[in-house]
Amino acid sequence: MRRIFRLMQITDYASFDRLCAQNGIIEAYYDIRGVHHVASVEARCTLLNALGFQADSDAAVHTSLQQMQRRRWQEMVAPVTVYRENSHGQGIVLNLDEDQLNQPLQWLIRSENSESFQGRWELSAAQAEETIELNGRRLARLRAMLPPDLGPGYHRLELQQDGVTVEALLVVAPGTCYLPDIIQAGGKPWGISLQLYALRSRRNWGIGDFSDLQSAIRILAPLGIDSIGLNPLHALFSHLPENASPYSPSSRDFINHLYLDIESIEEFHSSEAALQRVNCDSFQNRLQALRDSPRVDYSGVCSAKLEVLKLCYQQFQQQADDQSARTRGFREFQANGSDALYRFALFEALQSHFHQQDRRIETWQQWPQDYQTPDSNTVARWAAAHQGAIEFHQYLQWQAELQLSAVQQDCAELGMQIGLYNDLAVGNERFSSQCWAAPAQYALDTGIGAPPDDFSPAGQSWGLPPLIPHQLRADAYKSFIHSLRANMQHAGALRIDHVMGLMRLYWVPARHAADQGTYVSYPFDDLLGILALESHRNQCLVIGEDLGTVPNEVRHALWVNNILSYRILMFEKNWDNGSFRLPADYPSLALCASGSHDLPTLRGFWSEADLDLRDELNLYPNDEMSEQQRELRRRDRAEILAALSRENLIDSASSYQDGSTTETDLNPLSKEMFVAVQRYLARSEACLMMVQLEDILGQTQQINVPGTIEEYPNWRHKIPLDLEDWLSLGNIEEFAASISHERARSARHE
Repeated sequence: MRRIFRLMQITDYASFDRLCAQNGIIEAYYDIRGVHHVASVEARCTLLNALGFQADSDAAVHTSLQQMQRRRWQEMVAPVTVYRENSHGQGIVLNLDEDQLNQPLQWLIRSENSESFQGRWELSAAQAEETIELNGRRLARLRAMLPPDLGPGYHRLELQQDGVTVEALLVVAPGTCYLPDIIQAGGKPWGISLQLYALRSRRNWGIGDFSDLQSAIRILAPLGIDSIGLNPLHALFSHLPENASPYSPSSRDFINHLYLDIESIEEFHSSEAALQRVNCDSFQNRLQALRDSPRVDYSGVCSAKLEVLKLCYQQFQQQADDQSARTRGFREFQANGSDALYRFALFEALQSHFHQQDRRIETWQQWPQDYQTPDSNTVARWAAAHQGAIEFHQYLQWQAELQLSAVQQDCAELGMQIGLYNDLAVGNERFSSQCWAAPAQYALDTGIGAPPDDFSPAGQSWGLPPLIPHQLRADAYKSFIHSLRANMQHAGALRIDHVMGLMRLYWVPARHAADQGTYVSYPFDDLLGILALESHRNQCLVIGEDLGTVPNEVRHALWVNNILSYRILMFEKNWDNGSFRLPADYPSLALCASGSHDLPTLRGFWSEADLDLRDELNLYPNDEMSEQQRELRRRDRAEILAALSRENLIDSASSYQDGSTTETDLNPLSKEMFVAVQRYLARSEACLMMVQLEDILGQTQQINVPGTIEEYPNWRHKIPLDLEDWLSLGNIEEFAASISHERARSARHE
């Protein structure tokens, strides 16, 4: 380490460490197995650069520390303050110099419901919590008390003194997140999770769409199901349709238009051009081929859908009348979407424009320099000349909002207590629309990921650039608030992928391997407060995906804030002896399930199909680890059988372990064993249970194999049955009755 310091011309170790600490860069951490990892000085220096601070010499470190000090003290008030409703003694921190302390400070709060509170603070140096001499000025940090009766919401604070006005945002949050009535009353709802793109029907265009989702809900809701879990619906990349991962989006705030049912769009039926195009034999043959494919052909689907969507938009343009309710509805949607919607649509139009000119132009970083800044005059001139191209993408988002809203409305009308359960990805791609719209908010050369664990011994780098914590705060958390609203507004529950990221994210520095990263801290309390506020406003249950390396503080914070922990059967073990936890040992504020999109299906798990696949794809560093995983799997199967036997869900574990017909040798997993596993989870204390549709229908193929990109067809496998055949061939009614009975019985016994 000392040799690296000398190469970097650093000898003042203490100042370097202090600069890292003040920027939230954690020097060392313990992984999931308790192994201590220390981040190299080079890695931490690279992360400081990504955060906007030079640190490759003592002089640079000292300059950066001074820069941070000035930034911290020169704000009279922070751009945003978040606190909880009914918190006692809540004050707002002020930085004032001696002159400002000698005269009253007028304050005015404009609440969200149009109420006003005003007064003045008489502050003195005697009240200072801290003082400093900076640039010839004596500055004091004090805490001024706020009125106690501000209700939850986003309020504006104005400070006035000597004709100068300073504004800030006050966020008052409820004490906890929202819980649906059924959970507050002790009910035990359950649901089915599915990958929307994977739904088959005899009417869709080769990819599951919002009408398929409505059909699925109408089939499942009468069976006692209260929630439908979905993959992230985020907007991806129209020009790169094969970039199909819903966890690597272009924008978390907008919807993937490939989920549109085009034949449900009003303009489709009034457009002669669209009807003729779709009804011709050649187009129908294309659609049938897309439907028949065992995997989603994203390029084919995208080509067919955009071809007709453009004709629908042309029809809308032709019949647009500002006096009609439909046109007014679109204009209102545009206005409500404001700058965020406009920039997203502008990005989509620009990317389409450049990609059509040159297919090699796949990212905005490859655009001409003048177009890489959204506020440039060049972009403004292009936008003025291409308003129709921009409005087309706003039109697509309008249609997506209308169709998704109708789905959630159906859930409510059919008596589902939760309805849609959406998923919020942890970040956006570095060449995404959101990174183009606000590049200063992101560390674009850095990737987020996860440290080494049993799942990925070399660590993980997902390639998604992290938001810069101090920029997030400087923008008053606007992007975080917008993402929550966008994903909660048509949902009864929201899963926060990698919820630990609200406290800290594992950053992988540029030009470093995934195991050479470290954690960077985020304003955890502030983000939790905003999450609680938006949860109540949207009446949306929150689930935190807390798998992997999870600090104890995170799990405690989830519990305190009524955020459901995410408990997967395969990880719910007593690690001292490998046995599986009893249903009674699951926490009540939790979602339980037998698997997830990153894990094998239950059938694949039992047959070791996932381990065979990892061997085939050379995902193990050596044969020894491969064999270790197979030995662990054999033990897990035996322990699952023992757990089921303890609950009297099978006759006895030994009856499945005798001779060549043992359950552990069977392929596939029997229907009876699958139901027994799900009944085991249904008995758990967890207040919500989800079952994967792939498991119910006996699918073996894994949805996604982490660590692969081209090696495996991730996010492409369709389910084996058409929607129209679910009830007749899928055994769903019998299964649903069994789980509903078990959940109701579990709730009564509490």
